[in-house]
Amino acid sequence: MIYLITALDAEARPLCDRYKLKRSNALPYTLYTGENTVLLVSGMGKTNAAMAVSALLGWRLPSPGDILINMGICGAPVNYPIGDALLIHQIIDGDRHYYPDILYAHSLAETSLICVDIPQSSPQEYPVDMESAGIFQAASKFFKLHQIGFLKIVSDHCAPDTVTKEGVIRLIASHLDTLDYVSGLLTDVQTDHALFSQSEREEIDSFKSHFTKSQGDMLEDALCFARLKNSDFSLDLFPSSLPNSKRERGILLENLITRLTL
Repeated sequence: MIYLITALDAEARPLCDRYKLKRSNALPYTLYTGENTVLLVSGMGKTNAAMAVSALLGWRLPSPGDILINMGICGAPVNYPIGDALLIHQIIDGDRHYYPDILYAHSLAETSLICVDIPQSSPQEYPVDMESAGIFQAASKFFKLHQIGFLKIVSDHCAPDTVTKEGVIRLIASHLDTLDYVSGLLTDVQTDHALFSQSEREEIDSFKSHFTKSQGDMLEDALCFARLKNSDFSLDLFPSSLPNSKRERGILLENLITRLTL
């Protein structure tokens, strides 16, 4: 299942046409469903986005192989051409930073994104939107970080008054193939069990059992990254014994993840 999240109806319209989605009244939000796709229009703002995504994922719980993509427009500094598609690797929300895991090679421009509270009329250091932090916070309660993607299309150079409904529709429609591309990459990564043999999977699960769930998820992401980067990668780097101290085990895991993701 592919979960698509947009903030605006105009962003959703080309997606509904592409994937032949039909309106659903299952939630008190604008919702469209199809054979293998669910599309939610969250409304503008972090709070609205977090509430809407939480309602969606509580209504239809994701399965291990599912993915979630937030596609929408963003304002950006002038060095980002209008119409460019950006894949987001960091979301900045004040002092908070969120990191969707990108465990695959791709041909898109990759950047950070600042999530703001109001439309911006002056350029920021990075592109800006108003929903990404709320979407990430809600989605990360249900998905692993490598199951979540943020695809943003530059609509303006921090001149929100120039953005029109028709312009948004054209921009999103021009990147439907880009969305299919990102969706395919994310879906391929979800076949992580196929990346490892049965004996390797048992070894991984045994090693993960010594850590918290969040630590285990981080290790799993790092292992998938290492195997995708190098198919000959071996699990021999797992230590034969672990320290008794929780703090020392945490340090060991941090060092291991660093080695895996270099």
